[in-house]
Formats: sequence, C-alpha cells, structure tokens
Amino acid sequence: MLDQLDCQTIETDRKRTLEAIYYISKDELNQEKEKVFFRSWLYACHASELSDPGSFVTIKIFDQNLFLVKDREDKIRAFYNVCPHRGHQLVEGSGKKSRITCPYHAWTFALDGKRIGARSSETLAGPSNDEICLSEIRVDHLVDFIFINLDPQAQPLSVFAPGLEEQILSIEPDLPSMRPEETVQLDIDYPCEANWKVLVDNYLECHHCLNAHDQFNDMMDLGKSSFALNQNYTFQIAPTEDKAENKAFPLDRNHDITTGHFWWLFPNTLIGQFPGAKGFYLSTVTPVTPDSTMRKSVTLKPPAPTDPEMEQRHNQRAEWFPTVSAEDKALCENVQRGMHQRGYQQGWYVTDPEAHDISEHAMRYFHDLYLAAMKTQVACSSAFQSK
Repeated sequence: MLDQLDCQTIETDRKRTLEAIYYISKDELNQEKEKVFFRSWLYACHASELSDPGSFVTIKIFDQNLFLVKDREDKIRAFYNVCPHRGHQLVEGSGKKSRITCPYHAWTFALDGKRIGARSSETLAGPSNDEICLSEIRVDHLVDFIFINLDPQAQPLSVFAPGLEEQILSIEPDLPSMRPEETVQLDIDYPCEANWKVLVDNYLECHHCLNAHDQFNDMMDLGKSSFALNQNYTFQIAPTEDKAENKAFPLDRNHDITTGHFWWLFPNTLIGQFPGAKGFYLSTVTPVTPDSTMRKSVTLKPPAPTDPEMEQRHNQRAEWFPTVSAEDKALCENVQRGMHQRGYQQGWYVTDPEAHDISEHAMRYFHDLYLAAMKTQVACSSAFQSK
C-alpha cells in the first residue's frame, strides 16, 4: 500500500532533483508500473458516464483491460475485463447491458460479477456458479470523479488524500451539479514527447511562467501564488491581476473565476479550476514510453450559464488555450531531450518559502513521494515480472 507516503515521513530538504535515468529508462518505467501505477488511485471516468444500472465503460491501465459498471443496486463496480473461463475479453467500448456475457463460450455474469449461467452447465463437469466470479477492483470517488486502484489492500481515497474532497468542495460547492462538456473543451489533451514526470514537474512549479507564458503572465498575479503540501497531494492558489482586459482572454469580474485553484494528486492526476468562465477540469498524464506521455482531460461546465455572455467568454478562453498548451508541450519536450544528454545527470531545486511563484518545493515533494514509492517491495509472480 502507498497510503503511508506523506509529507510527515519523507525527506523534504534534498537539493538535487531526480537523476536523468528516471526519465529515460525502460527499466524504470517497468518498475513504475508495478510500484506506482498499479498501487495508486487512478482516474477512470466521470460518474455521469455510469448514470443507470447496466451502464459500463472500458478503460486500460497499461496492458491491463478493465471495465466499470453500475450494478442493480446503483453501486459502481470495476472488474478486470477478462473471462475467468479462458481469458477472453468480456466487453468493448461503452454502453448498457443487463448482464455480462462472454463472446467466446457464453459464460454469463450478473452486474455484481457473479456467474449466473454457462452453456450446458447442468450436464457438463465444471465449476458451479457459486465458485466463479469476475475479478473485482477497488473503486472510490472524488466528488463525481471515479477512481480505481489495482491494489486490493489499498485504503480508501479519503485516507490516502485526507481533506482533498472537502477542500475541492469548499472552493467549488457547485461541482456535483457540473457535467462533462460535449462540445467546446479546453485544449489540454495532447500527446507529448516527454516522460510523464516532466509534465508533472512542469505543473508543480511556476518558476517558468514569467519566461515562457507571456499572455498567461499578463493575466495572473504570480507573486501572490502559493503551493501547499498535503498528504499525497498539493494545492496551488493562483490569483489573477483582476483585470478585465489582458493578453490571454477577457474576464468578467462580476461572474468569472478570478483566482485559479489547482491540485495534484499522486501520482498523475491534475485537477483545477482555471480563471475565466465557471468550470472545472481533471487531467491525467499517462506514460506511453519513457519518452512519451498522453495527457487526457475531462472538462466540466455548470448546468446553466452564470450570465448571458458566459458561453462567449468560455469560447474565447477555449480559443486561447492551445497557446499555453503548446508552450508547455514545447518546454517539456525540450527538457526530455536534455535528459538524454551526457552533460546532464541531475538537476537542482530552487526553493524559497516566501516566493512560491519561483519555488520548486512542490515539485520536490512529488519527487520525494515518487522515490518512497519506488523503494517499496512488490510481490508479484515471475510471469508478470518478466513482462
């Protein structure tokens, strides 16, 4: 379990960053799969995607195929997407089913994972229904964001990140009523030719913002930003200059969000409320290879506009977002190329307890949690160790 990794029990005063090998090695990525991702709470879907009994979605965590379904008791469950009979995949895509039937030999399972039928099971030798069920996975939620954890011993998300849900709801109490956008979304989905940790590093410091994000910097009051370290997550407050007109996009000072709030949840979940028209987002940065990452997001909007011009301002912000996304993408890809250079083995942290606009202490906290997780011992079969 990773639940014991917190800011009270790990080293917090290191001067040197992670070594470059952590960003470029296939062996390190294989270790991360077992020690970090397969033992952490990972975002799966929004609750609105599983609105009715029988609603299901499929997801993939590296090579592990999974699906989530709402059962007849309105409980959201998650299972490995594999039939216990002979290993065939059970479902594809998303949709709605009254029961789960394997396409291979027609073994049938209820929405709670119990086998309820198999062809000719009354006459053929084989296991009874009572002996067979799907392999279930831990499920939890952060407001209406649904998370899964492949570690059967994992403690609840509220124990892993105590106070996170309460803090989010104190900032945005209307979040439970918000729903994913179906049309205009913020442009924060993109592939990046950089290690996933480079993207998290970049998210957890604004030291680069003054040099790299001219339009963003004109809107924000970076000198007043702050990062707080909590158990397995961070919280950033990022005020704007409260200017209606700026280089990024217009702000309505009466209706818009004028202070940004951003969270990072170990290991790879980014959550936030960006300045501008009211909304919310959750992003994940998922490794594809040591040198490539996919950032994927869900953006939410309130059920009704805050004012008649809200939609127009939201669209203006959406039109601007590719600018800052491209800037961050270019920065991260440049850093990744640097990780391969023989002249770079390890970097340095810049920290200042009073100047959070340049301090990199939140990034160092991420590294501390990461190193603590990588030191854990994981029991797994030799078959999976060799993959």
